[in-house]
Amino acid sequence: MIAAAMGWIGTLGTISAYVMLSRGYVTAGSVRYGVLNLLGGLLGAAGSTAYGAWPSVASNLIWSGVALQSVLVTLRARRDLEVAPVPLAEITPVEPSASRSEPPAAPVRDEDSESWPDTLQMPAVLSAA
Repeated sequence: MIAAAMGWIGTLGTISAYVMLSRGYVTAGSVRYGVLNLLGGLLGAAGSTAYGAWPSVASNLIWSGVALQSVLVTLRARRDLEVAPVPLAEITPVEPSASRSEPPAAPVRDEDSESWPDTLQMPAVLSAA
């Protein structure tokens, strides 16, 4: 009875992870998705072991291994992206501008310059309309 419950909970976990991925609630690289697949695969493998369903045990363990690798890669990437704190002594204050209400000046275009693309000209096919 316990083995069957573990197998069904594992199956529901992996199916839930897939449904959440399909509906956009999680991403394929998210920790939540990986953990759901990891636990679902382990529970499915445990339930299958009790019944001697060895192909199912193997596929669930492989499933769990892939999920574990995904979670570890995601956590390492997050750790590497953490920004080191900057000491206050290194921060230079910014002087307030005299007039903040003025918009920044637009760049000046030299009419003879070839460095600016003519983005406002429409192709001949569209300009005939």
